[in-house]
Amino acid sequence: MNIHIKCLLSAIAFSLLFYSKSLGLNLFLISILVVVLVTTVSKARPPAWEFASAYIITSFFVFLNPTGFTIFVHFMAFLVFVGKSISKESSLYISWLLGVINMMVASLAHLTIHHGDAPKESKKLSPILWNRIKGGFAALLLLLVFGLLYKNANPVFGNLLERINLDFISFPWLFFTVLGYVVFLHLLRPYEALQLIEFDRSQGNVLEKPTELVLIGSKKELQSENTLGGMVFFALNLLLVFFLITDIIYLLQENVLTNSDYSKSVHQGVYALLFSILCAIGLILYFFRGNLNFYGGNRRIKALTFLWIGLNVVLVAFTAYKNYAYVEALGLTYKRIGVFVYLLLTLTGLLTAYIKVAKVRNFTFLVRTNIATVFGFLIISAAIPWNQTITHYNLGSIGNPDLEYLIHLGSNNSTALHRFLQEHPETIPPDSRKAIEEKYRSFVNEQYEKTWQEYSLDNLVNADSR
Repeated sequence: MNIHIKCLLSAIAFSLLFYSKSLGLNLFLISILVVVLVTTVSKARPPAWEFASAYIITSFFVFLNPTGFTIFVHFMAFLVFVGKSISKESSLYISWLLGVINMMVASLAHLTIHHGDAPKESKKLSPILWNRIKGGFAALLLLLVFGLLYKNANPVFGNLLERINLDFISFPWLFFTVLGYVVFLHLLRPYEALQLIEFDRSQGNVLEKPTELVLIGSKKELQSENTLGGMVFFALNLLLVFFLITDIIYLLQENVLTNSDYSKSVHQGVYALLFSILCAIGLILYFFRGNLNFYGGNRRIKALTFLWIGLNVVLVAFTAYKNYAYVEALGLTYKRIGVFVYLLLTLTGLLTAYIKVAKVRNFTFLVRTNIATVFGFLIISAAIPWNQTITHYNLGSIGNPDLEYLIHLGSNNSTALHRFLQEHPETIPPDSRKAIEEKYRSFVNEQYEKTWQEYSLDNLVNADSR
């Protein structure tokens, strides 16, 4: 089938699913269509099935939990899938960049390339396809003409025609359909950006060892840099040890700390950790950027670097414990969850910094590994319904939960709040009770008014609530 016909049919499906609709089941259905089309068109390239699966799975996460975060993760997965369908071997950030380029300027790039090339003989439509197009237009024209004739000749037939609602066909609808056509055209006829792909492929992950002559020639410079680095890492290790000792003393006074003190302690720990990790990565990249990795006398600076990484792991553990105690006392919030996610990503950063020094890797290795880790965490995080998780934990585990915070979360925790109101009416203040009732009623009405394209799991769970 001609690529333009595929794009046109896909654009009509795109309009049917998304025009004047919110996101839900429609995103899952269009994701399947996109994967089928892209994998069938790019037969010359091996399909990126793992990223196609991630793309479809994140669309299912949107169906389960249609929040701004899950939608954001889905579109990130979409851009990566587009890039991987062009070049499966490219780094994750290059794939994402390829996806952005193709969604924005693929048509313009193709137009520029064609104008820059030598003039070629234009491709003509095959006689069979041309006959089908002419036949389709002729059939459509005759249908309109005879339909108008039969409408006036037969009142029953006329009533049937009048019931056909074509109000959705408008200038905004046509513009939306054209937009869908352009999107699918970019998907099925992508701009490959070969120079960018080749540049990424040329970047290895391992530092190349210089010749012995180069090492001998720069021996004095390496000795000086090795001494400077050893002194810097020794001083920073000493400072971090002192900080950890004071942190232990602070934790031992846990029983006399107020909630505000605990909050301050957690935030200061995160800030200290952030600064420490940034310094660690920056110094490691500076001192281990080149020949010092292969210098025979670098054992001392390597040992001090590994010690500093280990002490930062201890700092991560202390901060995680303080945040856990904070959650246990006051409940979950997005900020406290964010601290845990940040600490997990920090551990990954420390691990990759250790590998960079121990296995003599370069900066490109750090970027590729850590971006891939962040992308993986986004996919995993999108699988968790955070509003409901926070609400269920706080209502079930905290003696005096912050109802005002829970009420201001997304609407999909309305059912849990309403159930808690029915089970514990005497413990909820009148203002909070009224706010919960209004939120639940608005949520149920919102689900009831959705069309089938907008359905999510909430529609199935709350089908009989109205």
